[in-house]
Amino acid sequence: MRAVGDKQRGAIRPEFDRSISIDFQGPKITSDTGFLLMREIDQRFNILKADVSQIDDPRSPRHTDHSFLQLLRQRVYQVAAGYEDCNEANHLRVDPALRLTLGKEHESGAGQSALSRFESNILAIGKGLKALEDMISLSADTLLRRRNKQRLVIDVDSTEDPVHGNQEGAAFNGYFEQACHHPLF
Repeated sequence: MRAVGDKQRGAIRPEFDRSISIDFQGPKITSDTGFLLMREIDQRFNILKADVSQIDDPRSPRHTDHSFLQLLRQRVYQVAAGYEDCNEANHLRVDPALRLTLGKEHESGAGQSALSRFESNILAIGKGLKALEDMISLSADTLLRRRNKQRLVIDVDSTEDPVHGNQEGAAFNGYFEQACHHPLF
């Protein structure tokens, strides 16, 4: 039932899977719908899939539950959503939005140990690093061509997070004139 004066809004349907419907009614099932938007952008501009073939997959096909592309997507999407390390993977692997973006509607995504191995043994060495660099360049180049621009300006902001005592990672900041964490965003 809508309140008087409310307009009925249509659902958002991402191109990569038209069976997904995003609306703002009903029970809360996920707090990370940003995963769906990331997949939409990824698919539209062919960012992650484009260079995944450059990376050698040393895993035994008989012992894998997740495709190479699914692992890459899960790791990149989690980082982009603010989960910068793999610690939250065990919780997120069952999140409905993440499972949909990975193409695992009825299966779980990768857990912390699988993502950590993937990152340490594959992405952090040789061809893995080069492929990630190429993916970042491709996404920036695609955006620049689409907007008919010749340069991309990246705005890096920071915040002051004051600390009291000797907390790990805190340092005195002359600009803020106090001890604080000073992360970049």
